[in-house]
Amino acid sequence: MDKNVKNVTLDVVRTGHKIHSVIIEKGYKIKSIQEMLGLSCEKPVYNWIHGHTFPTVDNLYRLSRLFDMHMEDLLVEVGTVDKTADKLK
Repeated sequence: MDKNVKNVTLDVVRTGHKIHSVIIEKGYKIKSIQEMLGLSCEKPVYNWIHGHTFPTVDNLYRLSRLFDMHMEDLLVEVGTVDKTADKLK
């Protein structure tokens, strides 16, 4: 089985849009996400949803548990279509 994964790239902006969409869809506020993840302030969450940075693997895992979804379902690859990620454009 030949899987070419060396060219797979994650889209930080659209991943941020997707995380933001899921936060809204699940009825959470940024402040509540910050508190549930044990972050000292809201800035990291804003950095994620504005596409400045990705969550750490630990925080991505925590988000996936909180949202009851797989970690990879919160990520968006460059060049793919994702209706959830594209809602907030």
